[in-house]
Amino acid sequence: MHLMNTEKLLFTSNLTMALSLLLFFASVALAYNYEHMLNLHLAASLHVSQIILAGVFKVAYVVRIVCQKQLGYTVR
Repeated sequence: MHLMNTEKLLFTSNLTMALSLLLFFASVALAYNYEHMLNLHLAASLHVSQIILAGVFKVAYVVRIVCQKQLGYTVR
């Protein structure tokens, strides 16, 4: 993989991790703090989104590790 593409991919994976984590916490806050105000479909959608966002975070983390390895960075 080209060096510039790997750096862009590393940046994108870091950004994806941050956004998915932020959205995950927002969905948790909405699903559990405001459950009495939400209809059943929205509450179920929030719970499903938590599972999906956790998966997106994990995939982005794996991509981040691969990019760090290819760039010769320390993988932590």
